[in-house]
Amino acid sequence: MDTEELRDYLKENSNIENLFTIKCLQYLTEKNNQRSLDKRWPQERIDREAANMYYKFLVNIHDKISSNFKGLAKHDPNKWRHFISVNEMLDQLEESVVELDFE
Repeated sequence: MDTEELRDYLKENSNIENLFTIKCLQYLTEKNNQRSLDKRWPQERIDREAANMYYKFLVNIHDKISSNFKGLAKHDPNKWRHFISVNEMLDQLEESVVELDFE
């Protein structure tokens, strides 16, 4: 499973992306509001930064899960789905995101 497939899987089966994005946007907006008026980012940049942060988070998740597979199994989406399910990773990831604190 590649990163894009993992993103699609998480989007279809969990609320991780929404939870992460909401927290991230709140953090970036607060940080932006602390900047002087002439250095504040437009909302489009805040949205892009949040998307980039989620992508980095996703790549990190992908790399950690991928390390549990060898050979061709790294590319088999069914093995990934089974591994994620058996290890209850969706619940764990959602809990992690809920507890996540940007600083």
